[in-house]
Amino acid sequence: MNSNATRFTQIFSLDFDQSGQIASASIQVLLLEKSRIGRRNNGDPTFHIIYRLLAGAEGQLRKELYLGNLVTENNPFITPLQKHEEKQRAVVDFNRIVGAFKILGLSEADEKVIWTVIAGIYHLSCAGAVKTNVNSQSSRWQFARAECAEKAANLLGTSVEELSRIIFSSNADGITTTAGSGGGGGGGSRGSLRASSPIDSASNYSGLDALEGFIVGLYTEVFHCVASLINKVISSPVHTVSSLLLCDTPGFQNPASCGHQTGANFEDLCHNYLQERLQLLFHYSSLVAPKNRYIQEGINIEHDEDYDEENSGVGSPQDLISLVDRGQQNTATMIRSSQNDLTGRFQGEKKGLLWLLDEEAVCAGGSDESFMDRLFSLYGDRDYQLLLRKAPGNNQFVLQHLQGTNPVLYTATGWLKATRENPVTKSAINILQESTREDVNRLFVQVRSTGITGALMTSSISGLEGSQSLRRASSIRRTFTTVKRKSACLQIKFTVDGIIETLRRTRVKFVHCLLPQHNSGCTDKSFVTMKLPKNDNGVINVPLLRSQIRGGQIIDAMRLHKVGFPKHLPLGEFRRRFGLLSSDYAANVRSSSPVEDERRVVEDMLLTMDVDAASYRVGQSQIFFRAGALERLESQRDEKLTGHIVLLQARCRGYLARKKLNTLKLQDLAVRCIQRNVRKLMSVREWPWWRLYVKVAPLLNVHRTEDQLKARTEELELLRAKVEKLEQERNHLKHDNVKLEAKPTV
Repeated sequence: MNSNATRFTQIFSLDFDQSGQIASASIQVLLLEKSRIGRRNNGDPTFHIIYRLLAGAEGQLRKELYLGNLVTENNPFITPLQKHEEKQRAVVDFNRIVGAFKILGLSEADEKVIWTVIAGIYHLSCAGAVKTNVNSQSSRWQFARAECAEKAANLLGTSVEELSRIIFSSNADGITTTAGSGGGGGGGSRGSLRASSPIDSASNYSGLDALEGFIVGLYTEVFHCVASLINKVISSPVHTVSSLLLCDTPGFQNPASCGHQTGANFEDLCHNYLQERLQLLFHYSSLVAPKNRYIQEGINIEHDEDYDEENSGVGSPQDLISLVDRGQQNTATMIRSSQNDLTGRFQGEKKGLLWLLDEEAVCAGGSDESFMDRLFSLYGDRDYQLLLRKAPGNNQFVLQHLQGTNPVLYTATGWLKATRENPVTKSAINILQESTREDVNRLFVQVRSTGITGALMTSSISGLEGSQSLRRASSIRRTFTTVKRKSACLQIKFTVDGIIETLRRTRVKFVHCLLPQHNSGCTDKSFVTMKLPKNDNGVINVPLLRSQIRGGQIIDAMRLHKVGFPKHLPLGEFRRRFGLLSSDYAANVRSSSPVEDERRVVEDMLLTMDVDAASYRVGQSQIFFRAGALERLESQRDEKLTGHIVLLQARCRGYLARKKLNTLKLQDLAVRCIQRNVRKLMSVREWPWWRLYVKVAPLLNVHRTEDQLKARTEELELLRAKVEKLEQERNHLKHDNVKLEAKPTV
């Protein structure tokens, strides 16, 4: 399989303002494949960022991260790079990431915190776990390499003792001591973060499992921290009117097709379940919705004579989806139920695979074998053989994805452990928030206060604080409720529900990616070495392409698009937009005025527009066009509208030209007047009487000023006399008033 493929689902959002400019953006990351940072099997690589940091960190950064002497032996979590060109590519990619951080404007302190936590993950993976005094009752787990654990503790801002207590004491005390208790958790250690449950009594986590859970928690937090930092930079609180969403998923995962016979894991099932839901959305929007619209509007479609719809294999992915996620009628009851109530409840119903897995995960004594037994006891009959069949391997089964064209071999070993919450995973955020390193403490406290964290949602959602679309999804809100039950299966279902609900509210467009070969893009060493059957031409596997096209129902959608009427408009909008193409209509009826019978008016318009009758159908409230017909009308409308616009522009230019001409005439008259006055002045300035006038005129102004000043002074004196007289009268009246008030009243 392609190790460069994205191992999570991401939704890019571009928000536009009223002017059509990009005002905000956001990225949402969902369904992160957390197990890739855990123990690797068959030499599979981990996330690229680990290799890029190990190869690209240089100078002071490498010294501060303790990456001078790398431990490459007996590391169950990280498979080291072997080829020199791979290491060089990792160095180049690391420099690109650093450059991307600079473009985003991330501070050096935040960038260093990210590298610090990733380096801490690497040192913890090197530290490993070993059990001491195996044959003694005082046996306990501890780090296999204390020096690596010391480096990790220094980077995370804690001590080795604290790390060992949180990771290994929760494994020793937090699970075994709570088994069988019905109340709160036994023991008061910090590592025991959960109340007792059937999960605890059924689980037997080893020290390596606890260490893996802690590493997964650290990587989840730093991954969501990066997503939140990106959203903080590219998002904006401005008002937006429209959005463009791009949903990118890992696609169908089928390791067996590349020669990997161990089967697909639980994360592959999640990715494939999402793809089936997307295929169902494509089936509905491309096949079901158009047919329902034709029936509702009374439009008859002429089917191809060579096409037999009943035997064409056009089916719905709903059957397989129901097999995976079918639940009981009252989902809220399932969510609110306690763990004890779930045991043995609804056993008579055929619940889906995810619900069966969830029930087995919370039931005491549940195992992968019991899950397989329940699955085939419900779906082992002949009615479901086209969807599910048992594989010869241990705990293996096959699901027929993509209408049976993509059978995927699954291995259910370890699925219950994957769906149960590792009790140490949630300790990662506490370590980061309580770190003695101020930069680490500050960043993760800030990120947790701004949005959803990875520990809370167990990698279901991140970046939600930057979105205006997923925040309104009811399925996303239901995901918060499932946190109380810590149900990974329900979180996956509701997260996928939120994605589909978000896409359903948009005018969705699908981009189908097809594989030309089974091993196209295959870069994993374990897969490249497999010998796969070669096709004849060595370039394209035609049967594989045909099966993908048939399973994706692309041909069926194209056939309906060809024989149907994919373009449709409301009758009122068609009348308003294309009324100018009909001369009779434009002369008698205004496009904005209401009419009694819009259908009759539209039919009359079409008769005068010279449109082929076979290229359209008029329904009850909409008009339908074949492919290309509406585009031709748009072209004719643009051509005619262009002529009207040219005439309008000509009139506007004429008006502006005439207005400018009048302005120029007025300016010319003013210039001529000024020139005439200047010529008169030049002719009389040498005359003696003019010189006398020039000298006497300022003196006249002085005398005029003195006269004005004298008049103002006299006026001021007159006003002053009036004021004094009024003051005397006021004082007299005031005195009389005092005398009258002093007289005794009768």
